Amino acid sequence: MMGKERILELLKKVLDRSPADQTELLYLGGRSDLTRYSRSQIHQNVSEENARLYVRVAEGKRLGVVTVNTLAEQELLRAAAQALELARRQPENPYFDGFPGPAGYEQTQTHFEATARFTPKERAEMVRKIFAQADRLGFEVSGAFSTGESEIAVLNSTGVAAYQPLTGAEITVVPVSRAGMSYADAFAHDVSQIDFDRVAAKALERCALNKDQQEVPLGQYDVILEPGCLAEVMNWLSLIAFRANAFLDGTSFLAGRLGERSMGENITIYDSVHEPEAEGLAFDLQGCPKQRVTFVERGINRGVVFDTISANQAKAKPTGHAGPPDSPYGAMPWNICLEPGDSSLEKMIASCERGLLVTRFHYLNGFLNPKQALMTGMTRYGTFLIEGRKIKQAVKNLRWTESMLRAFSNVRAISREREVFSYGGVGFAIMPALYITGFTFTGVQKEEPAG
Repeated sequence: MMGKERILELLKKVLDRSPADQTELLYLGGRSDLTRYSRSQIHQNVSEENARLYVRVAEGKRLGVVTVNTLAEQELLRAAAQALELARRQPENPYFDGFPGPAGYEQTQTHFEATARFTPKERAEMVRKIFAQADRLGFEVSGAFSTGESEIAVLNSTGVAAYQPLTGAEITVVPVSRAGMSYADAFAHDVSQIDFDRVAAKALERCALNKDQQEVPLGQYDVILEPGCLAEVMNWLSLIAFRANAFLDGTSFLAGRLGERSMGENITIYDSVHEPEAEGLAFDLQGCPKQRVTFVERGINRGVVFDTISANQAKAKPTGHAGPPDSPYGAMPWNICLEPGDSSLEKMIASCERGLLVTRFHYLNGFLNPKQALMTGMTRYGTFLIEGRKIKQAVKNLRWTESMLRAFSNVRAISREREVFSYGGVGFAIMPALYITGFTFTGVQKEEPAG
């Protein structure tokens, strides 16, 4: 970690000598430490330290970007000159009116010394305890445990000087038995906030249940989707619905329908860096302050996120959601949240006469019909039949195909507790569990014969 003063001092030297009309410097750097394990044995300990610096310049309405991973001052000046040469070869961007100016940022807590100081030995000791718990049940366990520390800085020639350090800890636990497997994970900025015993116990309990999987008829079922399922869905909704470019090109279900109802009254989806489960970066990667943005409020369509250029195009105000200059996606939600309810996973199961409990989704595809938020995907790591208000039987993994507008219009209950899922350490989703009626399953996983 370089620290705020050293980073901003270096960036200012480059800024002061840049030949462009306007210059923006974005620093992303830090250290990532990883312990990976398989079959209840640690097989890899790695540590990586790296830094990436984006030099973006403007000449009039023309923009050029160069990315380097050196912090040598002369190399950065060379990158600024190359970016200017690129800018001169670009067409004018009619929606660019200059880099953002200085602004105040509402402080968020994203850096914790306990995480920054967490050692490989401590990671190994925590993993060893999980191995012992799994061994008592006759299971092997695979997964990874990572900790890291990073810092982000933005400096530009119009007065922005933003800096924030971050830490993150994330663990995945994948127990495997002769009959099946399961999955549990957790993320926190503060490693001491992760309940490792609970994560392991949940994964091991589900692995014990996930055996003798039976095939069930296809069709519509009441489903209880655990938070990990919703994190995958929200990742896709961020791409196809809640970002500025999807809204502006008309492919988002929100386009032309703001103020209309698309979901049930108990559904509110929003982007916020101020949540009790986890806080986010106070500014975006252009140095604009992060604002809370509501996408759907009690089922009513409300809006999307913007960076400066897409905001000018939409004649709106930027919301502080710019990504890195080389991102093809434009403004994106970084900290997407689904408002909690007043139920619990246990209450949902106890209220379900017949349905399916789904642990995770994977292989999602949200491009089927974005205007209807129609998606397809598979279940994974444990899908269970509920009958008589109890978990009765593990079932084979299923393919589902469903409009999330329809699904979120049929939500019967929402859990009070939410879980945090990391998107690369800076972004995350905070999701509860949902009880949805009439969810459509269209296929079943078939085992391929040996040989």
